Amino acid sequence: MKQKVKIISVSKTDEHEGTVTFQINGRHFDAFFWGDNFLPGEELHVSLTQLEYPLSWETVFGENKGREIKIEKSNVKDWAYYCYGTIQSVRPVIANFGDFQLDLGDWINDDKVVGQFIYWTIDRLDIKRV
Repeated sequence: MKQKVKIISVSKTDEHEGTVTFQINGRHFDAFFWGDNFLPGEELHVSLTQLEYPLSWETVFGENKGREIKIEKSNVKDWAYYCYGTIQSVRPVIANFGDFQLDLGDWINDDKVVGQFIYWTIDRLDIKRV
C-alpha cells in the first residue's frame, strides 16, 4: 500500500540493504530495505509490505479483545511489530492498523469479516520507494 513518510535515518548493512527509520503520523517505525537509496529528511511515497508470522485463525480474530487500532514495536526483533486493527476489505485483505494500512494477502474471501477487529504480527516490515 502506498504511504507518505519522512525518512529519519538510514543504516546500511551493505551497499544493497539496511534499515530505514521513517516517520508517519508523528511516530517512528523501522523497516528493512533492499536495492533502494533513501536519504534522511526525504519525504516520499513508499510501499510498505510485510512478512507475517503465522498465526492461527483463533489468534487473528480473538486476540484484539480491547478492539484497538495500533501498532507496537516488538522488543525481540528489528522490523517486527504487533498490530491491532480492523479488516477494511477482502480479496486482498486490507487491514487498518491506525498509522498505516497493509495488504495482508488473499487468505479469506468472506465479506462478513470486513470491520472485524484483528491481531496481526509482522515478522519483518519492508519499505520500498514507489
